[in-house]
Amino acid sequence: MAKKSSTSFKPFVIIFILVITLIIGIQLFGAARFETILAAQGEVIDGFWSDALIVRDEEVIKSPVSGKVKLMVGEGDRLASGIKLAEIKSSNQLQKIFNKEAGIVSFAVDGLENKVNANDLKQINLSNFEELKGNYRHLLSGDRIKKEEPLYRIINNFKLYLVAQIPNSQVKRFRTNELIFLEQKNSDKLIEAKIVDIRHNLNNTFFVIELDQFISRWINRRRININIIKNIYRGIKIPRKAVFNQPSGQGVLKVSGYNKYEFQKVVILNGNSQYVIVNGLDIGEEIITNPEDFDYGREA
Repeated sequence: MAKKSSTSFKPFVIIFILVITLIIGIQLFGAARFETILAAQGEVIDGFWSDALIVRDEEVIKSPVSGKVKLMVGEGDRLASGIKLAEIKSSNQLQKIFNKEAGIVSFAVDGLENKVNANDLKQINLSNFEELKGNYRHLLSGDRIKKEEPLYRIINNFKLYLVAQIPNSQVKRFRTNELIFLEQKNSDKLIEAKIVDIRHNLNNTFFVIELDQFISRWINRRRININIIKNIYRGIKIPRKAVFNQPSGQGVLKVSGYNKYEFQKVVILNGNSQYVIVNGLDIGEEIITNPEDFDYGREA
């Protein structure tokens, strides 16, 4: 009789184990669906990226004679006027070249110095904007040069402009004389600037931007990919995709316990297409960033 009782008990044990395993599996599966982030202080940059044209106040000085060049100063050196910067040795003479104006010297030219110049911003032909790309040719010490070929550039290190093509979605958000920030990729340093002109050409709009500083590392570049920033917002930062609308209002799903969540109303103060600054959350609260995968009001 004891043996028979033991045999009849086994199916119940197996069923019990299967039920517990199923419950745990459901719980684990539901928990795995949570994609969460902790609400924290942060900043959201409201801007857009543009491939901008670099415009300098620069003058190309041509060689007075033909011959072999010996450079006396370095590329990118900042010189006072009257400094000897090169010698050109021809068959019967040695021509010494002195800098006539103070500024930054460069022995590279791209042929656009007269077409794209800060002294005459209005004359820049925006109809062929995409074609205005520099292809710099560098003169090295020991090279031979012909008379009237470009010898060097002298660059005014107090003027620097950008001309940037603007997406139609951004045009009405900006105005002339508005102060903005510029940001390069792989750099956390912001550059202060001002929109000094807004030009329209056919179906395109361009900002003429004056920088408040000269950037020496750009002297041999004609294009730069730049983030044009209108505002920087600070506060409780969360992904925009975490916010959704319910009949009771706008909010997020806040984790309230193990595999549990509840709706929390928030107010979007500012933001961009990816992140927003909100009121209604405290630092450290855990919110779900994939609310589209949940049926609000039912445990996952």
